[in-house]
Amino acid sequence: MNRLTYAPDLIEEAVLLAERSAAPSDVRGFRRERDRIYEIADAEVREASFRTLHLGCFARLRLDGVIEQVMREHPDIVGRLQACRVVRALTRQEEGADLVDAIAPGDGRGQPILVLRLRSTTIVEPDTLRALLRHELMHVADMLDPTFGYERTLPSSNDGPSSETILRDRYRVLWDTTIDGRLVRAGLSGGSTRDARWREFAAAFAMLGERGPTAFERWFAEPRPGHAEIVRFATAPLGVAGGRDTSRCPLCRFPVATLDSRAERAPEPLLTAIREQHPTWHAEDGLCPQCFDLYEARYGHECSNVAG
Repeated sequence: MNRLTYAPDLIEEAVLLAERSAAPSDVRGFRRERDRIYEIADAEVREASFRTLHLGCFARLRLDGVIEQVMREHPDIVGRLQACRVVRALTRQEEGADLVDAIAPGDGRGQPILVLRLRSTTIVEPDTLRALLRHELMHVADMLDPTFGYERTLPSSNDGPSSETILRDRYRVLWDTTIDGRLVRAGLSGGSTRDARWREFAAAFAMLGERGPTAFERWFAEPRPGHAEIVRFATAPLGVAGGRDTSRCPLCRFPVATLDSRAERAPEPLLTAIREQHPTWHAEDGLCPQCFDLYEARYGHECSNVAG
């Protein structure tokens, strides 16, 4: 990798945040220099002077230290990049890492560029930043590993956007689970990581029921995951683990993240109405919230005691 660059607006925000906990003498010197720059009449010169001042403070305060440390932990990544650009993220959801294809003059595609999107509040919190970067750079390492076989686009579905959204969420949860498992085993992540990841896995794969913990441990312990394998499990988790399919409503067959549990507490008139149109259905099979609301509306006069 030839260079590591930072967006000026991110540098400025991080420096101003870090200033709050800096030594009073450093703060006074910084403020005097900023006040002097404000007196520069030429707008371009003034802006360039601010950038130089903030960059110098950024380096002096070692706000780039954690980023450089975690990058050094991945020589396999660094050696395959053209550059790394650290840019500003507006929200926590935007934070992360991605690869951007670069075009090399004369010979088509060159080495990719790593883009790190970070908030200034994260940069001034070393432990938070370190944990985030270690997780995100494991994603990048997998993306660059030919044996992982990463493909940016997941398979499309004939069931429409909702089904594809569910697949993306399951894929993300599985991939994150394998990454955190590797980080924990390497001593680079704390024990609380497993519990947090299990809760997310259990929500995304509720259809596995009692088989969920075994499936989770299998993915958390996976040493060398592959893209195709993750897609296969995310698409049809019951094809591997077995069990009742709760990824679709048994009435309308529409893809859902979870089924509505109100059916098991519904009064008998509503259940009877459903079974008249779906004879093989049982309350424990569940149904989607839309179907439940539809039957409740149609038979509300008989189901005034339905649990909310």
